Amino acid sequence: MKFKNVITAAAIALLPLAAGASTLIVPVAGSAPGANGSVWKSELTLHNTGGQAIVAALRYHDQNGAAESANVTVPPRGTLGLADVVRTIFARENTIGAIEIQVADADANHLAVASRTFNTAGSTEFGQDIPAVRATEATIANDVVVISGPESAANFRFNIGTYSITASSVRWELVRADGTLAATQTIEYAAGVQDQYSVPALFGVALQDNDVVHADLLSGNAIFYGSIVNQGSGDPSFVPGFRTREQSRVTFIGVDRDQNGTVDISAHDNVLDAPVESLTYGFPSYFRVVASGDNSQSVTFEIVSSTVDARLVDDIGTIQMVPSGAMKGTAGQIQLRVTSADGQSTIVTIPLKFE
Repeated sequence: MKFKNVITAAAIALLPLAAGASTLIVPVAGSAPGANGSVWKSELTLHNTGGQAIVAALRYHDQNGAAESANVTVPPRGTLGLADVVRTIFARENTIGAIEIQVADADANHLAVASRTFNTAGSTEFGQDIPAVRATEATIANDVVVISGPESAANFRFNIGTYSITASSVRWELVRADGTLAATQTIEYAAGVQDQYSVPALFGVALQDNDVVHADLLSGNAIFYGSIVNQGSGDPSFVPGFRTREQSRVTFIGVDRDQNGTVDISAHDNVLDAPVESLTYGFPSYFRVVASGDNSQSVTFEIVSSTVDARLVDDIGTIQMVPSGAMKGTAGQIQLRVTSADGQSTIVTIPLKFE
């Protein structure tokens, strides 16, 4: 597997005190040759502040999902250092992936995790640390993660990556310094998959100064990161993904339940105020989503997820859904991507109730 010239790592991070939060993710680690004869390696350090030994379950994840695993024991009030961890613990080379770390709930607040990925060439060594990420703090659907690129596109490489906690759908957007949307890619990830990309290769366009990448999480939970690598020296800089909520240029007004030109259920903050109710008698049910762009410009609609058999039947937001009898007494939702004429888009949520 080709190592894609990303440099990232994970620095000291205490697990949370909450009982169920016993999983951390080192979002990227590797063991592989680099450019000009250099070598990339990752090291992992675990420290136990408790009075009892801690058994930590380690699992390596790559582009195909969960792979090799191993258990390690951290002594009481002691430190366990794992040099070149991907090669020595998981017996993998020429690879890049993520490391999942699990401990018992009772040990969660006694373990500190540090990781570093570095590049060596002769006597020169470059590398940086980043915080390990608690699985409970991963990005959630409708968040937009901003990954900032280099000031000089000519002098630096720009890479981005993700680790999917659950099955996820991501709309990657390359945004120029003036706000222009240069290119997009929507990619589906299975749970537990780590992947990363060269930005120009992913989008098929040349990098420009001060580009940024938006990772728009349509569904699921995921971790996002980036790196900038000096073209001359190979010196890397880690770029943390910054979670935001995009100010939408699309207004979700509500739902026309009877398709008579009147909004029957209003919406706020991209979520319908009350569920659309539907009988489960085996015949289609219809409603129309009402939304507009800036200055009342027209928009397009795309269903990105649905808990019921649903489809768009026209280009003005009319949805047909066919709930089965088994859904009687349950609730669900439909999520749509609404996109304005200038390419700006947002996710809207329509709760459902089946009777």
